[in-house]
Amino acid sequence: MSPRNSSLFCVAFALALGACSKSPPPVDPAVAAKAVAEASAAKEMVLYDQMRTRGSWDLATTLGNEVLARYPGTQAAVTVQKTLDAVRAKSAEQAETRRLARLWIYTAVPEAGGTQYAAAIVSKQPLAHAGARIRLVLRQHPKWGQSVYLLLDGATFDCRKGCATLAMSFDGKPAQRMRATIPPTGEPALFIDDDKGFIAKLEKAKTVAIDVTIRGEGDKAVEFEIGGFDAAKLPDKPKK
Repeated sequence: MSPRNSSLFCVAFALALGACSKSPPPVDPAVAAKAVAEASAAKEMVLYDQMRTRGSWDLATTLGNEVLARYPGTQAAVTVQKTLDAVRAKSAEQAETRRLARLWIYTAVPEAGGTQYAAAIVSKQPLAHAGARIRLVLRQHPKWGQSVYLLLDGATFDCRKGCATLAMSFDGKPAQRMRATIPPTGEPALFIDDDKGFIAKLEKAKTVAIDVTIRGEGDKAVEFEIGGFDAAKLPDKPKK
């Protein structure tokens, strides 16, 4: 190799070596942090959408709130914000449905000739008698059939002025009167004679307010939050 070519080779080699040893340009920390936030938010949004699809509105609400709180300004946050109000509303509705369902207590007790099924719910307002409440009971008995009645614990209905009819208001509509009967055996109960009619109205309503008179307390409009009633828990409906 000639001295000239050797010199050129050395220069080229030095330039190439210098190019290979150059450090990459510095990364902007803000840009890197935003990329990480966008990726993390996108993963959370995938879970959020999955919960929405499944109808798990409470979990979807939690995930949506988290995306907005932890990753504000990301594309995922912008997308989630478009549907989160509706998801929150459905979550609240779902929670209310569960609350109403828990107000009812169902029992199935063996009796001679079959099984007695019952559904009971206590009144929204407590009574003055040591916090007692009135219970509304729907019962199916293998011998006595279907019954609907109000039951008092630790108090007595006052029927000196008559309890032949009770004023009832479903969902705040104008009250209507339904005939009622006191059992001759003396239980602190008022039986609603038209059990089928009452249950038919109950199954379509969220609340029912019933006017009663209680000894020592006077007239009361007791309200029951009946919207969570599960008719399937009373399987022996009377034939029409």
